[in-house]
Amino acid sequence: MTREVPPPTASVPTPLAPAERTREQRELLSGVFGDDAPNLFSTVVRHPELFRAWLPFCLRLLAHSVFPGRERELLIIRTAWRCGCAYELTHHVGLGAREGLSGHELAALTGEAAVTWSSRERLLIAAADQLHADHVIHDDTLRELGGLLTTEQLIELPMLVGHYVLLAGTLRSLAVPLDGPHAASAFPL
Repeated sequence: MTREVPPPTASVPTPLAPAERTREQRELLSGVFGDDAPNLFSTVVRHPELFRAWLPFCLRLLAHSVFPGRERELLIIRTAWRCGCAYELTHHVGLGAREGLSGHELAALTGEAAVTWSSRERLLIAAADQLHADHVIHDDTLRELGGLLTTEQLIELPMLVGHYVLLAGTLRSLAVPLDGPHAASAFPL
């Protein structure tokens, strides 16, 4: 099936209001709060084919990660902070707290405090920092992580961090606005 390509537009895509959504877009958003879908989803859904391919990967990493929730959020928050992505920080600081990260630890992930992390957490933070800076986990860090993580975790780690780098670039480039307080606290897990 060939899809008609809309003519180029001079404006940056914005979140699509419920009244503006096609039937297909409403169906695609039904799994992520429907009419109350966060702005990230209601913006990306403007490209239905991409949304359809991306959403399962996104939700796999978010809701079914091979990392415990605390470590998943540690990686996401550190990545969002490194990327300067207020949108993801807004959502994930609350999720991180629900997953057991203390206020002091959350502050440390965003450079506002110092914490003595476990060796595993210290290595995960180093890996996120290295992936952000160099797009690779350095050999010494990877070697140490190899003794602590499963094969699945070693594979998912750069994909999780990379996915949130991708989201940060998309959110910041398109200037996707922050959601209201209801969306940040009700984000699906």
